[in-house]
Amino acid sequence: MTQHTSELDQAIAQQLEPWTARLGADRKAYFHHVLRVLRLADLLFAHSGEPGEPPSAREEFRTAAVFHDLGIWAAGTFDYLEPSCALAGDWLIARRREDLTDVVGAMIRDHHRVRPAGSATDPAELFRRADLIDVTFGARRYGLPFSAYSALTRRYPDSGFHFKLVELTVRRALIHPLSPLPMMRW
Repeated sequence: MTQHTSELDQAIAQQLEPWTARLGADRKAYFHHVLRVLRLADLLFAHSGEPGEPPSAREEFRTAAVFHDLGIWAAGTFDYLEPSCALAGDWLIARRREDLTDVVGAMIRDHHRVRPAGSATDPAELFRRADLIDVTFGARRYGLPFSAYSALTRRYPDSGFHFKLVELTVRRALIHPLSPLPMMRW
């Protein structure tokens, strides 16, 4: 992997390291997606005016970000929310952070909810919004300027992440036409 420019970049690269082989050619794309989501969560949190540590400095956000889509590769399925939750839960248990299992599970399970997952600064909702900003190429921004998203994509290029999502969606739709997006929740 290329040189990482911040403590966050290094921490996320290290956390993803065991999954390098499973991610394969998609590793850089997923790594950049995780970092964009965390940085977007920071921007949304700052925009809210709430006091406290930025999301990217909090273990629950880092863990949810690393594992939220990882079930796609680790379990080989596009119905990946529960496999992703299980991976995150195992990670937290191994680090004696069982106290974060419920919040991280909610963040992962709800990151594709159609409706809000709570108040704007609730961890699950903040994470959902950050992921949605990235998945929509910044079309949905929750008050953030497009220039903020654009700056993040320059720092952490797409590297084929969105193309991979389209590929997986088409493949799933061909096999399961009545359930093309099984990760979507109301």
